[in-house]
Amino acid sequence: MILIFILITNRLRYESYKARKKSSKTKIDIFLTSILFSDLNEDEIKSEINQFKKTIPFKEKWCKKIILNEIINLNENLKGEITKNIHLIYEEFDLFIYSLMFLNNRKWYVKSLGIYQFQTLEYIKAERYIKPYLNHKNKRLVLNAYFGLISLASDNLELLGEYPNSISMKSEIKIMDILYSKKPPMPTNLKDWIDSKNPSVVKLGIKFMVFYNYLKETQPILNLLQSEDKTIRHEVIVAVNDLLIIGAEQVLIDQFDKEEKTNKIEILKSLSAIGTQKTEKFISDLLINSIDKDLKLEGVYTLNKINPNYLENAFAENLEIRKMANHVKDPYI
Repeated sequence: MILIFILITNRLRYESYKARKKSSKTKIDIFLTSILFSDLNEDEIKSEINQFKKTIPFKEKWCKKIILNEIINLNENLKGEITKNIHLIYEEFDLFIYSLMFLNNRKWYVKSLGIYQFQTLEYIKAERYIKPYLNHKNKRLVLNAYFGLISLASDNLELLGEYPNSISMKSEIKIMDILYSKKPPMPTNLKDWIDSKNPSVVKLGIKFMVFYNYLKETQPILNLLQSEDKTIRHEVIVAVNDLLIIGAEQVLIDQFDKEEKTNKIEILKSLSAIGTQKTEKFISDLLINSIDKDLKLEGVYTLNKINPNYLENAFAENLEIRKMANHVKDPYI
């Protein structure tokens, strides 16, 4: 009987807790939306928030978590003038202190959650609290600190040139997402990134140069084709295409036989954008001498893009190339 009583009591408490959370969330949603869409000045907003705190279990951590999540959600989904008071609301609900509690936690992933909150809310005042973690022993926390800082202020992009660790493809994509969404000014030290001893910074530097259409010094980019890292060479080859570095045609042709298949295919794609008669001759020899069907097919794509008439006439008697050419012109054949 005692066990049954305990189970029933616990169940009732849990249901009561769920009901309180649900009721509080509804009140919070309505209040935050009304405040954001109101014409109240700062003092009036502060007064409204102080009054609202008395209507919810504000001191409970779960309640603050709901408020913070709702503020983050609104900030992500609303744009423009409507969000001008987001930071004021965040501060008046004492959530800056709440986020700092995460940042001061001993566990790295909890610290990262605090950084994420500042980052998502674009809370620039948190910049000085995040910077110390650039030198933390935990590499994942360090990367999250970099993410946070470059999200908060455009001049922090320059910090990436000094990043000491490897950057995964997933993290590269996150960084590029920040770049495309924020469209910050080009880092003043960008030209130095491709001289970094960190291959991840070099690759990121090339990607940034493509984004900013950096054509002041293309030779240093092409020099990286001598890198021992094939992923760096891959980025260079892609950059030739994206930046339309015309002077790279002979360099890519000379590099072709030194590369593995993936980079060879990328070279052919880049030559299709910048190729001239030199490329026609090079592709012609490739189609005659190569036994790799993938390379030959990519070569046909390249030649068709540069000079379809040459492709048509030079290989009129070659059944294999004619079939590939027909497929290139009509993929359903």
